[in-house]
Amino acid sequence: MTVDRDDKPDDDVLASLARLRACDVSQRRSRQLRRRCHAMLQAEPSVERLSRMVDGAFRRDIVPALGGAWCLAYLVEIIRCTAAIYGYFGTP
Repeated sequence: MTVDRDDKPDDDVLASLARLRACDVSQRRSRQLRRRCHAMLQAEPSVERLSRMVDGAFRRDIVPALGGAWCLAYLVEIIRCTAAIYGYFGTP
């Protein structure tokens, strides 16, 4: 990081940032991290496949059932409140 010379010379924060040295990981560490990442990415499809199967079953079966139950309960409550307003049943 460099400090522009147009900035105030008494800015302590920018001056301290300018004194920081640049650091990077070594080539050896970079290769180790790359190998670990590739190994994790290659091992992921089996976990991902299971996740997709569970997610697909959830979306295909459970979500529509919950949505249908919610709509049915809502419709029953609308009918019950309407009947109560018109005096067919007790008060809501």
